Amino acid sequence: MLCVWAFMQAYNYAYKHKLLPTSNPIHVGWIGRKRATDFTATTLQTWRRAIPEQYYKLKGGTEKDPKHILILDRIAIDYGGLDNQENINKFNSAEYAFFCIDQAEETTRDDISVLQGSLRLTIKGQKLDYKELYTANPGQCWLKNEFISSPMPENVFVPALPGDNPHLPEDYTKTLETAFKHRPELLRAYLFGSWDSLDGATQVIKSSWIENTKKRNIQLKPAKHYLVCDTARFGDDETVIGRFQDLNLVEKLVFGYCKSTEISSRLAAESNKHGQIPIVVEAVGSDLGACVVDELETLGHKAVVYCPQAASHEIDANTGKPKFYNIRAEAWWKAAEMLSSGNVKSENMTFVVACPGLDETIAQQLLFPSYDFRDGKLLIESKADIKKRLGRSPDHADMFVIAYWSFDKLPFTGYLQNEAIESDIKRREYDPLDIRML
Repeated sequence: MLCVWAFMQAYNYAYKHKLLPTSNPIHVGWIGRKRATDFTATTLQTWRRAIPEQYYKLKGGTEKDPKHILILDRIAIDYGGLDNQENINKFNSAEYAFFCIDQAEETTRDDISVLQGSLRLTIKGQKLDYKELYTANPGQCWLKNEFISSPMPENVFVPALPGDNPHLPEDYTKTLETAFKHRPELLRAYLFGSWDSLDGATQVIKSSWIENTKKRNIQLKPAKHYLVCDTARFGDDETVIGRFQDLNLVEKLVFGYCKSTEISSRLAAESNKHGQIPIVVEAVGSDLGACVVDELETLGHKAVVYCPQAASHEIDANTGKPKFYNIRAEAWWKAAEMLSSGNVKSENMTFVVACPGLDETIAQQLLFPSYDFRDGKLLIESKADIKKRLGRSPDHADMFVIAYWSFDKLPFTGYLQNEAIESDIKRREYDPLDIRML
């Protein structure tokens, strides 16, 4: 439908405005995917199957024109991906009447905003009927909010289910039931098509678990009080420090990439401020986090180290083999189990998994990662892959997951006698100069 719609839209513009064959055609629209290579390998092949070849020519990109599909030598549709900054910059000066994005769940809202700003083309002085067309699999992304949960009047969602397709084999439903009998939630999504059905099919954490966790009442007197830090490795990532009372986040400090000494000094100061509470730090090899750990020890604080790439030693009771590919997979899976069950045992005590202080940034990022299996072990989608897919790193969610992973590894710090329970999260933004001054 995407390919045929784009072709017909361009064809109709050429017909309506009586455009003649030309060596300088009007580029009327754009069709693509998040990654250009994925578009070439999939969507463009669909175009070739769906559109008779006598109606179009594929043109390679030049300094003057981007890659485009020339239709009847009269009009053109540009194509490509949203993964090339040079191409994205060109959208700022582009003028289109429509754009079509395949697998749009891969995109971010920022990707789309650039294209929406290009919908301003006129032909022979006439304003056109500007349109956007997306195809997508259900998922936790910007599309769900704008087309499903809180749709605007001009947004239309057209579900496409196996039962709607008369061209499928009669036994296709039975084929799906056999193929996905081990994944009932995925089977329900394919057969009955709800965006909520896929919540959890490949996601590690479901949105309903998060909402329930935010609504639960916290224990009156917390037994554990601690700090967690996810350090930023790159300039556009964020260092996130969380202060927890039991499993509730009561304060969050956020700042961009900075020196290890600035992070360790901040952690030491926060720990001392609250009575030498324990500190958990993400550290890999000799990276920034490892430096923070060493510096904390010099400052008199022995940190609990979270090493995401280290091997997990947890054994699957059914197979007798390692259950997780690494500590990161173990941490995310255990956090998911805690959020879904609503309680956790530590030192023969049962704690309610309640976090009214969990903010929207963390909640959204917790929904990003998917899981898979490698060599029979559970594997969580990497930070790097998430960043490529969504345009940002889930640093806030990683901090939260580290806190839940470390909970049963931390000592009891006793009830807080002189400190009121904080039910609302505090957020403080720091720039590097501010940190150094402090």
